[in-house]
Amino acid sequence: MGDQITADKRGELLAEHYQKTYELTQELWKQRNSTLLLLLGVVGVATLLTLHVPGMESLLVGFITKNLNITKSDLEANVSFSILQSVLLFVVFYLMVNLHHRALYVLRNYRYLGALEGEIREALGLGENAVSFTRESKFYWNARTWLLDYTKFFYIVLLGTLLVAFFVGRIVDDLAAHNILLSAVDLVMAASTLVFFVGYAWSSVRLDVDPYKKGKAPGEDKSAKA
Repeated sequence: MGDQITADKRGELLAEHYQKTYELTQELWKQRNSTLLLLLGVVGVATLLTLHVPGMESLLVGFITKNLNITKSDLEANVSFSILQSVLLFVVFYLMVNLHHRALYVLRNYRYLGALEGEIREALGLGENAVSFTRESKFYWNARTWLLDYTKFFYIVLLGTLLVAFFVGRIVDDLAAHNILLSAVDLVMAASTLVFFVGYAWSSVRLDVDPYKKGKAPGEDKSAKA
């Protein structure tokens, strides 16, 4: 009886830990998606500004004056538009770092949940054909459509294209204006941001794969380790 109580308690603790981890992962998933959309928006606007699309500068000035309670005359008198564009470099870098961390954490957590489901099923004595506690492991991968396999590549290509267009535009623009200092800042921020972008792309491709194709549980899949 004592052993049975211990096993039941172990199953209860595992299930409770699983639920808390799942809730945390869902929250991080929402944050990752919000960060990705915000980053795409900021890079898109920054690219249009760099390419000097008509009307974009006025829209940026209007946004700043409306949200920061600054008059247009004060903004134009005290802040250089080149400085505002350089600030966007740091904003893009900050968002890219956060996206990388959030995305990696989410992918690792889902791997962890899949492995945890195996331990819970074992603790509860569930058979191979039982569907309980397979939501993030076998059930998910068996029901996943082929379109989801390519979604990550779409986001990677879209974000990568926008980043390259933005940074190339900024560097060329500042070099044409013979602004060596801002050109150097552009290069440093571009290199730093692209390092985290490569990390984001690599982890998205490497971790978002079906571990059961090789007959391994998620916790045994070597590619999930980083």
